[in-house]
Amino acid sequence: FRGVHFALPRTTMATTRLCTLEGDLPGARLRSATGCTSEVYRHGAHVASWRDAAGEDIIFLSSEAVFKPPKAIRGGIPLCFPQFSDLGPLAQQHGFARNEQWQLVDPPADGDENGGNVTMRLVSSDATKALWPHDFVATFETRLDGDEMHTSLTVRNTGSEPFEFTVALHTYFTVGDIGKATVEGLRGASYLDSLDGRSAKVDENEAVAFEGEVDRIYQNTNDVLTVVDEKNDRSIVVHKRNLPDAVVWNPWVEKCLKTNDLGDGDYKKFLCVEAAATSTPVVVRPGAEWTCGQVLRVVKRPPK
Repeated sequence: FRGVHFALPRTTMATTRLCTLEGDLPGARLRSATGCTSEVYRHGAHVASWRDAAGEDIIFLSSEAVFKPPKAIRGGIPLCFPQFSDLGPLAQQHGFARNEQWQLVDPPADGDENGGNVTMRLVSSDATKALWPHDFVATFETRLDGDEMHTSLTVRNTGSEPFEFTVALHTYFTVGDIGKATVEGLRGASYLDSLDGRSAKVDENEAVAFEGEVDRIYQNTNDVLTVVDEKNDRSIVVHKRNLPDAVVWNPWVEKCLKTNDLGDGDYKKFLCVEAAATSTPVVVRPGAEWTCGQVLRVVKRPPK
């Protein structure tokens, strides 16, 4: 109509900004179209944060995290590759990927409005081959899609011999009160109890509850697991892909006190659900590649 102006709603675009993060370390800040944010370091391709549009933490970062490479960052999503824990030939716990500087792949222009994602690459070197004698290219992508976080790891064998590895996305989830948090989706699953010599057990409970230290390697689990964060009236749904196993961990009081890069009370504020391939090592033949990943989603729950 003449003389009448209709204002079109402004669409917020997803963005990626390359920047300097804590400890003067290079990385990227991601923002989704719905206002969720994340910080990803080139050190370890480490996802250190994920917050909702209100600024509430979904992923936990230790209050005493150290940002001094090659030390791994405590919290977020450490990449355990090419070994989870001591399940493999490396002397180094959890492998070396979380300790290495990764390269940016096709770096976006600053403030790229087609962003909300970043991809990083780690290529085998003399230093990595001194620890694990194989040629490889590992690529890790972090993407915010609305209110979801997508992460994926691809490993290509660029050598002439097959290799095998174990792997985990060691995700730390923020909870309001560990005593009121549970993990659902593991009833009936077999697990190795790392607090009991990795003896084999079966979880017969409706949910994993936390009344003390928990350190379990669940084998061949459901692909969908749920962190129930009762204190914050929310659930965090973990949908894992090509990662058949899952590790559930909380250090509780004593181990938290003994861990230099955890605050004394941090055990109350997080639990780990680690999408993993540990029970059967992944084998990649020369010239082939293997991909895994997870999608994280927050579901608000009505207050009780």
